[in-house]
Amino acid sequence: GLFPMILSQLYLELKMYKDEVNNIYSSKYNCDNIIGKSPAMHNLRILARQAAQGNTTVLITGESGTGKELMAHAIHQASPRSRRPFVRVNCAALPENLLESELFGYMDGAFTGARRGGKPGKFELAHHGIIFLDEIGDMPLSMQAKLLIVLQEREIERLGGTKPTRINVQVIAATNQHLEEKVKEGLFREDLYYRLNVLHLYMPPLRQRREDIPLISQHLLKKINQRLNTHIHSITPGADQVLMNYDWPGNIRELENMLERAIIQATLHEDGELKKEHFPFLSGRENKSHAAGETPDILPGTLNDAVEKLEKDMIEKTLRQTNFNKTHTAKLLGMHGSVLYRKIKKYQIAE
Repeated sequence: GLFPMILSQLYLELKMYKDEVNNIYSSKYNCDNIIGKSPAMHNLRILARQAAQGNTTVLITGESGTGKELMAHAIHQASPRSRRPFVRVNCAALPENLLESELFGYMDGAFTGARRGGKPGKFELAHHGIIFLDEIGDMPLSMQAKLLIVLQEREIERLGGTKPTRINVQVIAATNQHLEEKVKEGLFREDLYYRLNVLHLYMPPLRQRREDIPLISQHLLKKINQRLNTHIHSITPGADQVLMNYDWPGNIRELENMLERAIIQATLHEDGELKKEHFPFLSGRENKSHAAGETPDILPGTLNDAVEKLEKDMIEKTLRQTNFNKTHTAKLLGMHGSVLYRKIKKYQIAE
C-alpha cells in the first residue's frame, strides 16, 4: 500500500543525507555581507532579495574576486529554502566524466570502481534547496546539453539508472566569462544561456565602485582581526585614500590579501591602526633603507611566512611581559595552553 512506499522513500532520503553528512551544505553569508552604498550595490541588494523570493534561475556574472559566491550564499540565506541545502559545484575543477557523475550521481555498479549502493549527485542533494553552479562558462558542451534537459524537465537520471527522479531545486549559476561571446564562438549553447539568464546579477569590480572601498575594508578588517587574533581598530583617512586610488585587478579577494599583509605590518610595528605606510606596495614609495634591527616594510617570502613571523614575535613579546608565565601568556593570546607549548617548541623560543 501507500504507507510502505512512503516509508521506503523516506528511508532512501535518509540514507542519502547520511551518506553526505561529512559535507554540511549550508550558506555562510547573508545580504548584510553585500557591502556598499554605491547605487550599483543598492540595486544588487534589491535584486538579490527578489531572486530569493522566487524560484527563478539566477545568473551572476563579474570578474574574479567580486563576490559572486558570496552573492549566491546571500540569496540562499534570504530565501524560503534557507533551511534546505546549499550545494556548490565547481564546473571548471572537474573533468567531464567526473562532472556528470558529480552532478547526477550514479547507480550501484554503473562503472568500474563505482561505490556500492551508488551515490546521489549534487542535484539530488540540493533537493528543496539551491544548487550553485560556479564557473558555468567552463562547462563542456556535452554536459551543457544534459544540464539543459535537467532545467527543462526538472528531472535527473543517475548514471546507469533507468528511472528519472523529480527534483525541486533553484539554480544559481556564476561565471567570470562573457557568455554572449562564448555563444558567438560556439563554445556555449545559446538555448542554455537563455535558460540560465532569467535574472541577471552583475557584480561590479571595485574600480567601478571606489566609494565602497572604505566600507568593505572596515568589514574585512574585523574579519581578519578575528582570524589572526590581531587588534587593529581602524584605517586612517590617508590609507583609505591609497586604497581608493588603486585599481584592484583582483577585486575584493586582492583587497583582503593586501589588508592581511598590512595588518601583519602594523602589528609588528605595534600600531593600532592601518596607515599609508603599511601599504608600501600601493603608495609607490621606494622601500627605504632601514636602521638595524627594524622590521622592513616589505616582508620577504609568502603570506604564510609573514603570519608565522608575526606569531613568533607576539608570543615572545607576551612571554616577556608575563615573565614567561605560560598560562597567563596563553590567556592573553587567546590560545589553548597546549597550542602555546607547541608554538614555543616550533619557533624554538628560549627563556
